[in-house]
Amino acid sequence: MALVALIPILVDDLALSYYDVGLLGFGLLVTVVVQYMVGRYADRVFSRYLLEAGAVMMGASFILLLLVDTFPELFTVVILMRIGAAFYHPVGTSWITREYSGQYLETALGVQSGVGNFGVIVALATSGFLGEAFGWKAPCVLWAGMNFAAVAAGLLLIKDQQIQTRIHRDVSEPSPRGTLSKMWPLVIPIIAGGALYQVTSYFGPVNLTRTSEWSAGNADLVFALWIGVGTITSYYFGVMSNRFGKNALLMAGYMTSAVVVVLLALFNQYFVVAPLLVVYGAFLFMTYPALFSLTTEATNPNERGTAFGILFGFQLGGGAAVVYVCGIVADAFDNPAYALMIVSLLALASVIIIARVWRAGQQARA
Repeated sequence: MALVALIPILVDDLALSYYDVGLLGFGLLVTVVVQYMVGRYADRVFSRYLLEAGAVMMGASFILLLLVDTFPELFTVVILMRIGAAFYHPVGTSWITREYSGQYLETALGVQSGVGNFGVIVALATSGFLGEAFGWKAPCVLWAGMNFAAVAAGLLLIKDQQIQTRIHRDVSEPSPRGTLSKMWPLVIPIIAGGALYQVTSYFGPVNLTRTSEWSAGNADLVFALWIGVGTITSYYFGVMSNRFGKNALLMAGYMTSAVVVVLLALFNQYFVVAPLLVVYGAFLFMTYPALFSLTTEATNPNERGTAFGILFGFQLGGGAAVVYVCGIVADAFDNPAYALMIVSLLALASVIIIARVWRAGQQARA
C-alpha cells in the first residue's frame, strides 16, 4: 500500500498510463500462486519464521526500488515484492485460527484485520506527502526499514515456547479440491472484496488527482480515512457479528460498497468524498473478518493453511484481474472513474450470492 500511495506521483514521474497502473495491480497474481504454495506448506509444517522470510523479501524489494527509473524495472521489482507479500495472509491468518477458537476467534480475527489496516493507514497517510516533498523514492527507504524492524521485533519478542502451533504434524494432506468444495459459494464475494479494496486503492486517489485539483498527498490522506474507519470497525467485528450475524454484515457491506463506489466516481468535492469514505470504510472492512470466520467454520484445522491460501488467492488474484480490466477500460476512455463503476457490479453480485446460494448451503448443512 505504500507503493500504491505513490501511484499518483508515479503517473507523472514515470509517465505511467492507466493501463500501466492496472498492470501493476495485475502483478498480484504472483502472490496468488506463491501464497497457495506457502499455505500448503504451512499445513504440513507450520512455522512462524515464514512471516519473517516474507518481511525480509519486502524490505529487499523497497531497497531495489531505489534503483528503478523505468516502468519495466518498476514492474520487475513489484513482482519480487508480491512474492514477499505472499507469506503474510496464509501464515498469519491460519496462525490466528489455530491459536484462538470459540468465542475468542471472531474477536481475534477482527483485531488481526484491524492491526493490518493500521499499517495501511500509516502508509497512505505518509507516503504521498513524503513522495511530494522528497521524491517518490524517499518513502521506500522508510518502508525498507520498517520491514527489517518487523523481522527484528518478531525474532526478539516472540519466543518459540510461546508458539503452540510450531509443530510437525503427521496427518493426511488435505485435498485442495475438497477444501475448495466447502467454500466455493464464497468465491465471488471473496473476489469482490479484493476487487473493491484494490480498485479503490489504485484508482480512487488517481481519480481525484486527474479530474480535480487534489494533490497526491491530500488524496492519499482522505483514503487513509477510509482505511482508518475500517480499522475501527474491524476491532468490533466480534460484537457486531454476535448482534447482527455474519451473513447480514456481509450483505450490508457489499450493498453499501456498491452504491458508494459509484458516487466516488461521480463526485470529487472534499465535503462529499470524505463522508462517503467514512461510510464505505465502516461497511466494507467488516466483510473481511466475516469471510475469514465463515471459511474457518466451513473447514477443518488441518486444512486452514490451504483454505486461507485459496481464499486469499481468489481475493488477491481475482482483485488483480479486475484491476487489470479496469485499467484497460479507464485507459480506453481516458477516465479512471470507469474503474470504480465496474467494481460496483461485483459487489451487487455478491449480495445476491450470499442471500441465495450461501444461506441455502448453510441451511442444508444444518
